[in-house]
Amino acid sequence: MAIFKVAAHTGDNNNGYIEYDTETKELGVHLNDDAMDEKARQYLTTEKALHQYTDLSNYKTLSVVPTSSLEALKLALCYIWRATGIHIDWSRPVD
Repeated sequence: MAIFKVAAHTGDNNNGYIEYDTETKELGVHLNDDAMDEKARQYLTTEKALHQYTDLSNYKTLSVVPTSSLEALKLALCYIWRATGIHIDWSRPVD
């Protein structure tokens, strides 16, 4: 079982994380705020069009449910702040 975890925050020192089981495709959202948890869960479990850049100025548009694969989830996490105000901290380790 491989669990992917990434740190996230919603401001005002509200730190948490998002986890994803790559085998079962289950999503866990732990942001210490039920409303923000639900916003993140809704964003990451509904199909959306996302731009995946192929080089510095070109991209292809993917229509995908973010929880369908780890690659799709990571791509959606790059855009989550625009829709929800949740910021991903790729550099902070999750305990």
